Formats: sequence, structure tokens, C-alpha cells
Amino acid sequence: MHDRKSSRIAACTFGALCVLCAALLFGWGCGKKESGPTERTIAKSEPSAHKPHLNSDLIQGRKVFEQKHCSQCHSIFERERKIGPKLQSSRFYGSFLDVFSTLWNHAPAMAVYMRKEVLDRPQFSTAELNQLVSFLYMLPYLGESGNPRKGEALLEGKACFRCHSLARKGKKNGVPLDALAVYQSQVVLLQRMWNHGPEMISQMVTAGTAIPTFSGNDMTDIFAALTESAPEKSRKVFLGVGNVENGLKVFTDKGCNQCHAIFGTGGKDAPDLGISVSQANITTLITRLWNHAGQMREKFQQKKLQWPHFTETEMNDLMVFLYSLNYEDKPGDPAKGEQVFAQKKCVDCHFKTDVGKQKIVRDIKTADALLFATQMWNHIPAMEAAMVTQAVPWPEMTGQQLRDVLAFLHSQ
Repeated sequence: MHDRKSSRIAACTFGALCVLCAALLFGWGCGKKESGPTERTIAKSEPSAHKPHLNSDLIQGRKVFEQKHCSQCHSIFERERKIGPKLQSSRFYGSFLDVFSTLWNHAPAMAVYMRKEVLDRPQFSTAELNQLVSFLYMLPYLGESGNPRKGEALLEGKACFRCHSLARKGKKNGVPLDALAVYQSQVVLLQRMWNHGPEMISQMVTAGTAIPTFSGNDMTDIFAALTESAPEKSRKVFLGVGNVENGLKVFTDKGCNQCHAIFGTGGKDAPDLGISVSQANITTLITRLWNHAGQMREKFQQKKLQWPHFTETEMNDLMVFLYSLNYEDKPGDPAKGEQVFAQKKCVDCHFKTDVGKQKIVRDIKTADALLFATQMWNHIPAMEAAMVTQAVPWPEMTGQQLRDVLAFLHSQ
């Protein structure tokens, strides 16, 4: 029964794609009131029309998934078995072109099933393809369900009950942890822990208690323990997965860029987050940030900097911004791209005549990865017909090979 409830909690936490109004929570430890996420703080973002840009609004991506009839063959969150492979989160790690390469390489198998089902291969605009790939890229972010029993044991083992209470366990020195049960997002748990961090760490240092660190699915288990404590009929506040543009603003406004760089731009005192933060689920990102809090506190004290305080949906936006950092593709290698272009037989059709070469170079010369991928995908029906007549195998390519081919075409 607990496992089923935990699964429902996880589905609400990560699958909820709407935002309901929120109430204020009591401050943590010091009695100061702190606002929780509210609907007015959720901004809508539209992806750039011709540039890969992570659109974290899962509703838009799922809408494209349905409109293009992908759902007729593939399931994602559903348990239903369908004709095509279930699009599990483990399939979609990497940049825009890494994810797109999975779709590209699947094109021949798609053709077989679509002929059987009498379906036309979907065509995409640049915006639609970006929304679909964003949706698939976001799947690993959603994480796993938590175990409330393990979470309760962690709260005990990490000494949280020495100050805080949950249901009938623990002490009343700090705000009861039950107050967080209304929020169906573990990011809110991190935000409240973070805001309470300097005070909590100071008290633990004074008491000689180890500052708690976490690993694996610990944070999700703790969150499951908190949400399980809520009465079945209590109100619930659902959050989306954050807004990338807002997250970038938070990253700057909170001064994160004073210490951290992103791909070389920003501070040099701490790791470059563009390099060190890999595409990982929300639990992993939360865990890494919290485990970094003690070291950050020392740096802030040394430099006499004010500890960053997060309100509303700021932490939620920051997390998805960090997750988005590897979505945009890095430049490829033109020399390697030329080799791939020849090995995959692209040169036999597209560079067969000077007119053909000039056309593809003209079309791709200034194209970015999104326009390049869109043109490739929409060109598949013509490609399939030509390749059948010429007995040429389908040119499967990795994301890196696609980046290299794009760089080669740019160099022409």
C-alpha cells in the first residue's frame, strides 16, 4: 500500500504539468515567514524559432508528440505496450543532435510500421522539432519514485529529528517537516533546506554534529516520507519542471556567476558548471547542490558574501537551467565531417553535380543544428525512395557525426 502511494506521489511530483495556487509556509527555524511558489511566478517561455533551445514546458512537447501521432506507436509514462519501443528516460541523454540521432537512426524501422498502419511520416517545423526533442531530453530529469520508509530512516540517521518533527517523531525546536507535505516537488525541500543552511550548519558545527550529505535516491526517499505524512484529503501544490530563462536570471541575480563559469564565461573560483554538471535527474542535481553547501558556506564567510536566499520558484528554475546546459551542441570537426559525408554516401547524391552541391551548401551554410536537423528529417521520404533504387543502406549517424557533417557543410 505504501509503495502504491509512493508511486502516486512520484507521478504527481514529476508528471504534474500544471501549477495550482500556493500558500505561505512558516519559516524554517527562525520563525520568519517565507513565500512558497505561486502561479504568478511561473513564466511561459517560447523556444527560439531557428536555434536549439531547451523548452522545459512538457505540455508543448507532449502536444507535438500526440499531434504527430508518435503516441500511436510509442508509450512514455503509460504502462500500455505498443508497436514501437517504450521511450524510456535512459534513451535520451546528450545534446539536441544526440537525441535527434536516436530519431534519425530509427527512421527505417518507423517506415515499416507506418506502412503497416497506413500512417504518413510526420513533418516538422523547426519549432515543433525543438519542442519534441526538448520533451525527450527532459525525460531523464523526472527521476524515480521514493521510498517513505527509507526516507524516515534517513531523517533519523542524519539527525534531522534532533530539531525537527515529522508526524509524531522528532523534536519541536524547528518547524515541523509536515509543513512541506503540501508541496508536490522535492525542489521545494531543497529550497527550504538551502535557505536554512547557514543557521543549520552553524548549529551543527557548534553541537559537533556532522553536516548531513546525501547520495543516490536519498532526497527522493526523504521527500516521499514528508508527502506520506500529509492527510489524504489535504490540499496539494503542483509545480512544473521550472523555466530555463528564469533560471539563467536566478543564476546571475544570486551571484552564482561570480564563482562559477559556464563554458568559460563567469568566475574562476569554483568549477565550470558547463563542464562539471552533466545531464542528470532532478534528485542527482539536488543532491550535488546540497552536498556543496558546507564548502560554499566557508567560501562565502571568507569573502564576506551574503548567502543566496531563494523564494517562490527560483530554485525550481535554477535546477532546470543547470540541466539545460548540455542541450545545445558544441561545434563539430569539418575534416571528420567530410569523411562521414563520404562514408555515409551523402556525397554520391548531394555533391553529384555542382548544382546539387551549391544547393545543399546554400541551404545549410548558415543553418544551426535545429534547422539542419529539421531539413534532414523532412527530406527522409525523398531519401528513402532514392536509396531503395540505388540499394544504399540507411546512413545511421551519432550526434557527434551529425555535428561534424554540419561543420563540414558550413566550411564549404
